[in-house]
Amino acid sequence: MGENQKNNFQKILIIAASALLIVYIIYQAYMLIYNPVKTELAYEYTLEDSINTDVLVVREESYIVNKKKGTIVPAVDDGSRVAKDQPVAYVFTETETADNFQKLRDLEKQIERYEKLANQSNNYIFDVSDLDNYIDEETISFVNMIDNREFSALDDEVNEFRNQVVTKQISTGGNFDFDSKLASYKAQYEKLSKKSTKHKNIISTSSGYYINGTDGYESVVDFSTVLKINVNDIRKAFEADATAVPEGSIGKVVTDFTWYFLCVVDMNKIPGLSVGKKITVNLPYSAVTSAKATVAAINEDRNTGEAALILACNLMDPDMALLRHESAELVISSHTGIKIPTSALRVDEDGNKGVYVLSGNIAKFKQVNIIYSTDDYVLSKAEEGSSGFVTLYDNIITEGKELYDGKVVK
Repeated sequence: MGENQKNNFQKILIIAASALLIVYIIYQAYMLIYNPVKTELAYEYTLEDSINTDVLVVREESYIVNKKKGTIVPAVDDGSRVAKDQPVAYVFTETETADNFQKLRDLEKQIERYEKLANQSNNYIFDVSDLDNYIDEETISFVNMIDNREFSALDDEVNEFRNQVVTKQISTGGNFDFDSKLASYKAQYEKLSKKSTKHKNIISTSSGYYINGTDGYESVVDFSTVLKINVNDIRKAFEADATAVPEGSIGKVVTDFTWYFLCVVDMNKIPGLSVGKKITVNLPYSAVTSAKATVAAINEDRNTGEAALILACNLMDPDMALLRHESAELVISSHTGIKIPTSALRVDEDGNKGVYVLSGNIAKFKQVNIIYSTDDYVLSKAEEGSSGFVTLYDNIITEGKELYDGKVVK
């Protein structure tokens, strides 16, 4: 073999070796990025069946009428439970006397607050990290209350936030003179208590929930017949104008502890809903946010396919006391389970419906217990302690060819 032939042969070998090396590198890269199956982690999901509608709040309400002249100061908070003959407001003939009375009440709260803080500082050792968490939680709660327009409870939230900050100041070696603060408040209280706070009481004529205000819709629906109300009656109530309230009305008492949401719904949208079932009423545009209620009546109009839906509730607080005509979302039912794409469902040789999950590099068949299904996915009941069923965080195979139980996925 000549010198030229040797050189040519060596070049061919080098080119062939280089080509093989490139092919090998490409193959290795392909094996690194290639996955013969696609997977999805199994997680819990809650699906709610809900409908949007307008609701009208109906209560048995009795006006509280005051004929006394003067400045009126509330004695109880909105939504508070009151007894018959209990004072719900005070009447002061002079504005200065009313101011003195209000200042005394504020001072009582401050004295009580600082006595509590002083007692804590003397008897407790606090974990600073816990206090930091409390302060963070109070801050978030404060912001959420503003976002949700829960203004009635803001004062209490602000005071609680201040208490946590002061407690942290004490725990980290800060100097806070409770004695001087308490002495100052008590001195102010003693001085102010010598001034006149003479007033007359406005009492509740019955027991119930007190509401400091009226809106003219207290009698738009006859409360005694509320469970028999029909679709047309509810529509008329929604369209009704506010009526004049008795002269001198300063508020009202809800005399029946159970009150109602009234609304009109399409019967086709409430399948399975029956009297006695509990549902959630979400109120996104009110400070209440949501409330639990029980179906009290479903009065169907067979001509229209609609129904008068009456929901009973016995919760009350300052924000609920303000509800009347609201936009609502009725959560009729909810379903919670492991969410599985419909494309992942398979049937094994015994006719069991399930999915393949990837355990290491082995495909295993696991059954599903379907409790709800849509075109795109199903919800499977989480079967605790059963290895034969899909469980949370299984690696579900959503795409793969020629799968079988025990297959090694390379």
